[in-house]
Amino acid sequence: MDESHLIACGFGALGVSQKQKCNPRNFQQQADDPSLAAGEDWGYLRNAAEELRQTVLQQKDQILTDQRTIRELTGKLSECAITQLKDRIERLETDTSDSRVPGGGGLSGGPESLADPGHGAGAGGPWRMEDIEGELEKKVELLEKERKALRMETQRHRQEINQGINKLHHRISGLEKGGKERKKLMLSFPSRTNYMYAVLRHPIPELLAFTVCLWLRPAEGGIGTPLSYAVPEQPNELVLLQGLHTPTELLVNDKVAQLPLNLSRGSWQHICVSWNQKGGAWQAYQGGKLRGEGHGLAPGHHIRPGGMLILGQEQDSLGGGFDSSQALVGELSQVGLWDRVLTSNQVASLARCGRVTQGSVAPWTERAVEVSGGATKEPGEPCSKHSRSSQ
Repeated sequence: MDESHLIACGFGALGVSQKQKCNPRNFQQQADDPSLAAGEDWGYLRNAAEELRQTVLQQKDQILTDQRTIRELTGKLSECAITQLKDRIERLETDTSDSRVPGGGGLSGGPESLADPGHGAGAGGPWRMEDIEGELEKKVELLEKERKALRMETQRHRQEINQGINKLHHRISGLEKGGKERKKLMLSFPSRTNYMYAVLRHPIPELLAFTVCLWLRPAEGGIGTPLSYAVPEQPNELVLLQGLHTPTELLVNDKVAQLPLNLSRGSWQHICVSWNQKGGAWQAYQGGKLRGEGHGLAPGHHIRPGGMLILGQEQDSLGGGFDSSQALVGELSQVGLWDRVLTSNQVASLARCGRVTQGSVAPWTERAVEVSGGATKEPGEPCSKHSRSSQ
């Protein structure tokens, strides 16, 4: 039996069907007609190559499946990650196209399409089937490695996206919880003293404009000082107060504007005052309605940062110098400070128990408020319970 017969007999291990394996009865016919043996060898080669080609196509189908999975994630991946994945896919598609033996005819072509200058005994020498098998197996192995790497990378990005979504859910839950805390928190100043107060522990930035809003239920005539913001160089940087026998006043840099507010004791009332350094314009709201406005209040001034925001007392020095005649007696809730002038619609929404978060520089949370001297923090919902009486 010559070499071509041995090659044909051994090629059954490559997946050739039972009918195509060596048949001893055909040996004499093959010896009598060498061209018949050569034709059968190429038939075996084509069949084996076709089976390997089918394997490559199956790998390509799997890659296309992975591509569809990646397209579902592209809306969530970053631009950099998307570019990397596209480059990887293009390389995989190129490798799949190159997996066919060079020559333009594919694996199903004739003997000429399987010729490779780098193998065999020369330009016209015979091609060794084990070389073809080795090259194709290397290509299939490379495609498999690339596909596994792509799957791992896709899984990693999916995990990162899930972690980001979980963080967002956690953040939303925290904000919702914080919103509930704001509605429940209420401060109580039961008596007129020079030592009972609360501090809103939040850094105040420089302000070219502001709006202050709060819910207030005074227990005695005159509201005292619901809010006082002082800086080292100016204790009356921003103050809202009313003495026992004086009108309500707004102080900015120790300059005064009288506010036409009528605050009755014993009922919850919603108050908002706003100011802008352009022209020193100011507005005063009660129950969501504009009660008065004016200009010329400290025009061109900037509210200085780094001060102390005190609730319930008026500061004659930074964090101190309290006077009992200017103290708040009553209850206070939902104090808010914004770095801009709120619109009349936004103020009306707050008076109807709505929320305005944009531009807030002193959010109302239980953690940010500290009480001292006998003032207390209590759970309460003045907005929902007393909004009708405030109008």
